[in-house]
Amino acid sequence: MKAVKLFLAAVAMTFAMGANAQIEGRFVLDVKAGAITPGSQGAFGVGFGYQVDLKEFNDWNLAWDVANFEYAAPFNSPADLDLLALKSGLRLFTPSFWGGKWRAYTNLGVGYSCVLAKNLNLGAYYDPTTGQVVVVGDESMKANHGFGLTFGVGLQLNQKFSFGYTLQYETACKLKTHFGTIGIAF
Repeated sequence: MKAVKLFLAAVAMTFAMGANAQIEGRFVLDVKAGAITPGSQGAFGVGFGYQVDLKEFNDWNLAWDVANFEYAAPFNSPADLDLLALKSGLRLFTPSFWGGKWRAYTNLGVGYSCVLAKNLNLGAYYDPTTGQVVVVGDESMKANHGFGLTFGVGLQLNQKFSFGYTLQYETACKLKTHFGTIGIAF
C-alpha cells in the first residue's frame, strides 16, 4: 500500500509542476496482438497511459510514461486468464530520420501487476470406472499480485503513430507476453 501512495504522490507532483512550467504531455493508446506464455496462446492487449516530455539533448528526446494501465488476455479464454497492470517508466526517442517524419524509440516500465486466473489444477486422479483422469479444481478466479516489467522498441511516425514490439513480464504467475503493438498519441 505504501508503494501505491508513493506512486500517486509522484503523479500528483507531475501535474502540480505542470501548473508552473510548460510541460508537454499527451495520452497514449496502444493496441497489441501476439502470444502469452506459458502455453504460447494467441493473445491481445490494450494499454492506456499519460506521457510527459522530460528533456531534449542533441536531438534525442526523453519522456516519462507517468502512468500506463495495461490489460491482456488470451484470444480463446479471456474469462480464464486476465492480466491487469499499472506501470511507470521512461521512453527514449532517437533524432528524426527519413525526411524528419520517423524516429525510433525504446521504453522500459515497471510497476504493479495482477493476474486473474482460474485455479483449475489443484489435483487430479484416475477414475477406474470411466478410465479417465479427473481434474479437481476451483472454477473461481484467483488474483495473483506481483511486480511487472514492460520493455519495448519501435518506430514512431509524425510523433503520433507508433509501431513496435513489446515484451511484458509479470512475476505473478510468471507470465510473459510478446506483442506487436500499434499506438497513437493524442
